[in-house]
Amino acid sequence: MIVVAVFVFLSLLAAGSCFYIAYRVKKRAHEFTSQMGGNAAPYTGSTEPCSKLSASEAGAILGEPVKSAEPSGDACEYHLGGGQTLAIDYTWQGAAITMGLTRTAMKNAVAGMQTLETVKGIGDEAYVLPMGSGLLMRKGDVMVHIDNRVSGISVEKLESLGKTIAGRL
Repeated sequence: MIVVAVFVFLSLLAAGSCFYIAYRVKKRAHEFTSQMGGNAAPYTGSTEPCSKLSASEAGAILGEPVKSAEPSGDACEYHLGGGQTLAIDYTWQGAAITMGLTRTAMKNAVAGMQTLETVKGIGDEAYVLPMGSGLLMRKGDVMVHIDNRVSGISVEKLESLGKTIAGRL
């Protein structure tokens, strides 16, 4: 009986340890998610990407005609003159965590180098990517990436596009 009692005690001790470890892991994961902004309210508006910025509005901001705006998945592609394309990509859910992870990764990409430039007044947070190659903006649980690698638009115009889109989210 003593051997059985010791075996049962050790089994209960092992099971209790497993439950405690699982509890600690779950608690830490919840803390990490909260730190990264995972408690943001889900977006409930329209997820049609080209509805946030029309071709004529984009043209007015850019100072040049935009031939068309075509949806492509969760992105909207604006076709400019000279065969240039400006892509604006949307992340409709989980954006707070995605933005937090992106920000952390970019800070650690090159030691001692400022890779993201903070922009005030656009959504909840916004950053210009290195060398003006794009704009990352988050409002609530939606992240917007304006890809400027091909189009070569000025940072000021990227910020204007971001402000217009943020006003519609």
